[in-house]
Parts: sequence; structure tokens; C-alpha cells
Amino acid sequence: MLYRSYLQFLTLSILSCALSVTFSQVFLGITFLLWLFLPKKPSLLSPISYLLSFFYLWQLTVYFGLGFSSENPLASLALGARQEMKDILLVTAFIVVQAVKKEDQARLTQSFSRMGWLLLLTGAISIFSETRLARLISDLYQSNSSWPFQHHYGNPMGVSLYLPIGLMNTHLTYGGLLSLVTPYFFFTFLWAWEKKESFTNLAKKFSPFLLIIPITLLNNARSAILGTIVSLVVGLCVLFWIRKDLGKRTLYLLSSGFLGVLILFSFAFFFVPVVQKTIKPLLGDEKHTDSGRTFIWNSTFPIIAKNPIFGIGPGNYGKAIEDSRKSLSMANPDLLFFYEVTQRGHSHNDIFHQTVIFGLPAALLFIALGFRIVYELSSGFCHYPALFLGFSLSGFFFSGLLQCYFQDDEVLIFFYFLLGQFILFRERSGEWKA
Repeated sequence: MLYRSYLQFLTLSILSCALSVTFSQVFLGITFLLWLFLPKKPSLLSPISYLLSFFYLWQLTVYFGLGFSSENPLASLALGARQEMKDILLVTAFIVVQAVKKEDQARLTQSFSRMGWLLLLTGAISIFSETRLARLISDLYQSNSSWPFQHHYGNPMGVSLYLPIGLMNTHLTYGGLLSLVTPYFFFTFLWAWEKKESFTNLAKKFSPFLLIIPITLLNNARSAILGTIVSLVVGLCVLFWIRKDLGKRTLYLLSSGFLGVLILFSFAFFFVPVVQKTIKPLLGDEKHTDSGRTFIWNSTFPIIAKNPIFGIGPGNYGKAIEDSRKSLSMANPDLLFFYEVTQRGHSHNDIFHQTVIFGLPAALLFIALGFRIVYELSSGFCHYPALFLGFSLSGFFFSGLLQCYFQDDEVLIFFYFLLGQFILFRERSGEWKA
């Protein structure tokens, strides 16, 4: 009975990642409480578990060390808890998912697949909605002061199109989540093609791409697209050259499919303005946020240089970046406007942000985690659905080169669910057959 309840709330938490971060966190909290009372728990002794433990132990060391060394320890600790430390409990998603029994692993994979479908369907609907979908729900039970409307993209053939964000609050968050589910749908279809499944199954497994391609392009989160590309490349390298599971038949399909999409979009680029608006930023055309990244990075580096080992501590980035920005703008008065208007809530790079807040040890552990995940993916010991889901983990670290996705709790909670299920299947790989 206890295990059944645990499994149900775990499923709800995974599914609600596509719907509401509040719901997913609440269900995760309940799942973790139930997990505590489970009679049998996983050992959690994998190399990735060790890296995560060292990573968060270092964060806690910095948090409490710098907190208690400040003039007002309680205020400092409270501020840090509201900022970078607020998402530390999301690592429980990595922990709880590994208690799923062997006979329920298929149900776990199904939960991730359904979450992906929910994400795609809400994203597709949001393309045609002037009002943010999340507001349609939240306005029913609370008053909101935030802007309720979606960014308008254009009116091809008289149809109004809007920037797709599903039920998320920003297109970057939605793009990050989309990047984490795209490899699963892509490789599931390729595997069905390789195994020469029936036309009906192939059509069913190809159907997500009828949603993924236009949603991804209209969403235009280039950092997430970079992560998706890396995930797909890693997956193709593993399946073609390391595991040798995909043959020439699949290679021909990929080549012809890529060529067909290239020709289609090349044609549409010259005749459909909304396609031009979508494609140009992907080809290097600058968006209004691009220069801001260089200015925020430039403001962050002097802070890192002054605090290389322990960083400035959680909760202190806002004040530190203001001081650094003002100092640089005074030294370069011609650039004062750009330093003033740059978004500065975080470093717009996960590695830079880990370094500036927690010092170089945290950044090195974060990078080591990424390398270890890629190593595990390439080692060739895993059940296929988990492997297909796991490929997106490699791209997550590249998406974070242009955004702070590790600070985005909507994306981070799902990342930890994926990582936990990958380790679960990885540790049982000797018992599973593809």
C-alpha cells in the first residue's frame, strides 16, 4: 500500500512537470516523505551519486560558512535560502525515482513519455493562444498583476501565431523542457525504423515530430536548441559507432530526412516572413538579448577573480553584480547604457554562475558531473528507453552555456527525474535486455 502510494505520487510529480512547477514540487515532497518510510531503498552508491553529494556538500559548506561569517548570519542565510539554495531539495527527484521496482520500470518510462506528450500538446495549443495558458488557469483562483498576453509572431495566411511556451512562464523554460524530451521521441522512432516495425507503429512514433519541429522553431530558445543538437549527436555517436545498433538503412533515412527538411525550410525562408523571423536568429542574426550576455559575463568575471575558491555565497549575486557593473560603466562611459539595461538576475551561464556563487570547486564538480554522465551514456550498459531518455542529459550542460538552466527549477526538477531513472536502469542493466 505504501509503495503503491509512493509510485502514484511519483507519477503525478513527473506528469505535472509539464503543467505546473508548484504541483510537481508538492507531489515530489509527498513522494519523498513516502520514500522515507519504504522498507527497501536503493543503495545510491553510483559515481554520479558521489559527484552530486560532493557538489551539494560544497555548496552547503559555502552557504553556512559565508552565512555565519557575515554581520547578520540569520539574514544572510535567509537571503541565500531564497536565492541559489532554494532549489537544493529538487535533488530528491534523483533519489526517489530510484526506488521504483523492476516490474514497474515500464510504467516509469510511460510516465516520462506522457509528460513529453503533455508538453508538446500544451505547446501546440499555446501557438494559437493570445493569452498565456498558465494565466487561464491561475486567474481562476488568484489575482495576477503580470502581463497576461503572449508574444505575437506573425499572421501567415491570416492565422495569428504566438511564441509557444505551453503552461510555462517563459519561452526559455519551455525550450529547456522541450530539449529534455526531444531525444526520447527521436530515438524511439529511429529504433522502430531500425527494427522494421509496422507502418502504424512508425506513424505513431513519428507523430511527435509533427509537433516538435514547428514548436521548437517558433519557441526559438537557441540555448535549448544547442542542447538538443548535442544530445542528438551524442545519441547518434553512441548508437551508430559505439553500440553499432543502427545500420545503413537508418543512416539513409537520416540523410534523406535532413536533406528534405533543409530544402523545405530553404524554400519557406524566401517566401514566408514568419519563417525568416524564426530562422535568422538560428543562423547568427542577433537578437536583442545577445549583447546583454557579453556584458553580464564581463561584469561577472571580476567578481570571480576576487573570490575564486569560495565564491561570494548564495544570495549575494545581486549586490555584487551591481557594484561590478557600475565600476565597469564608470571605466567605460561609452558603454554605460548597455551595462544599465542588461538583465542581471544571474550569470546567463551555468558554469560561470556556479563559479561566482560557490567558487571553482563547485564549477569543477559540475563539469565533472557532465563528463561522467556522457561516459555512462557511452558505456553501453542500459535499457533502451532509459538510454533514449538519458541522451538529453548530455545536452543539458550545453544548454547551460548560454542560460542558467541549473537555476530554473521547472527544468531542474525534470532533469533530476531523468538522471535518477537513468541511474536506476543503468545499475540494473545486467538484468535487462533490449
